[in-house]
Amino acid sequence: MAVTANIKSVGLKIVSNYGEQNGKIVKKSKTYSDVKSDASNESIYNTYKWIKNMQEPIGESCTKAVIEELMDVA
Repeated sequence: MAVTANIKSVGLKIVSNYGEQNGKIVKKSKTYSDVKSDASNESIYNTYKWIKNMQEPIGESCTKAVIEELMDVA
């Protein structure tokens, strides 16, 4: 059985470190959706660097989130 994958959406997920609160490290994430499916990894990372320099606290990591729909090939 052959399966094909179609990209449904691409997003940029940024994790920010808020420091220690009550003895635990607090991290929060924000996902920016509607990234162009043909955007290069370099352009996505450059966007991450631009965003992290404008936010407080500073971003800790960048993840490219790709959602694909899997289908049978008839």
